[in-house]
Amino acid sequence: MIAYRESGPRADPSIPLEELNKAANLILLCPTHHTKIDKFEYQYNVHVLRQMKHLHEQKIAQSLQHGVLDSGEKKITSESLYASFLPVIHLPEFVFSAETPYRRDNILDLFEYLKANESRDILYAFELREKKIFTLFDLRDSANPFWGAYDGSTVTVEKATDLWAETDGHRLYVALLNRALNSFLRIKGVIYDPNHHRYFFKADKGRVERNFTYTALSGRKTTKAVVHQPTTKATGLPKSYWIHLAANLSFQQIAPQQWVLTIRPERHLTKDGYESYLHTSIGSKVTKIKSRMYNWEYLQEIQLWREFIAQARPRLVLRFGEQTIIIENTLPEGIIEWAGAPDDKKDFVFQKHAEDLFSFPEISFLNEETEDTEDSIYLDEYEE
Repeated sequence: MIAYRESGPRADPSIPLEELNKAANLILLCPTHHTKIDKFEYQYNVHVLRQMKHLHEQKIAQSLQHGVLDSGEKKITSESLYASFLPVIHLPEFVFSAETPYRRDNILDLFEYLKANESRDILYAFELREKKIFTLFDLRDSANPFWGAYDGSTVTVEKATDLWAETDGHRLYVALLNRALNSFLRIKGVIYDPNHHRYFFKADKGRVERNFTYTALSGRKTTKAVVHQPTTKATGLPKSYWIHLAANLSFQQIAPQQWVLTIRPERHLTKDGYESYLHTSIGSKVTKIKSRMYNWEYLQEIQLWREFIAQARPRLVLRFGEQTIIIENTLPEGIIEWAGAPDDKKDFVFQKHAEDLFSFPEISFLNEETEDTEDSIYLDEYEE
């Protein structure tokens, strides 16, 4: 309200600079009215602005009284707070490497070699660094998909926990996890955009538009267009771009023995469902879409992505020979107690999938007593 600079509107050189940035001197306005009050600074003097702020604060305080009892005590409500990540309950405990003739400049030759032995169930997660190939597959086993693409006499094995302890090793391990997820999602029709670090739904080959049916937060089956061409409200004509549902998906280590897969909903735009939309307005278009995504809508998209990632099952299991990545299809939940917001509480009734004859055997080995139990990497809750 009192300008920070001496040449600004309503400036007062007698006020110490440290006082000018305090809350008492601040008022938040939209760009239109910000310009207006600075242009007519005598009409909107400091006294007027302080009165405007005081009246606004009174109005807000009164609106919050809806949650107050006659006795003066606040009416507290309990609500669930959900994290936007999925717990990773098991990880590969070893990374294998060996010398290879393949480099980044001839990586296409490696892909051609792998295609000769291609299997839809194999996830080709690997990294080429330091003239070596790094992977989660046991390179000592002749049944691994890279057999013949490296020098078998140079195979080395490193423990995952040792890699986590140093920066480059940690980055390598995360890169392998991301490669594994990338390989799995590509099979399911989701592509990674390296320029913006996000995954997006690929268009339907036959008609471009693509839908996905899943169980919503309400527990009911719903179908959502994950690739569609928006239309102009006034004319009903299609716009010049297509919108693809997207998400930033990344593995994060949040504690010494705890990893998670974070989910952050995004958008990806294309010209025709395939070619990237590179117009300068892309940033504002995506921001406008996301600005309308409030709490419930945001959680709804996280629900869609977790159902897609885990294929509507209790968990996702990615296999690399004898090693696995297991991602639990459950959003961690915490209970908060607060005054609440009127008409804002909604029930999330579909949180967990029941175990069945197919899902339970996928994790039965977690409880088996083996010689390698001490070295196995579990989430803390599974260590016992």
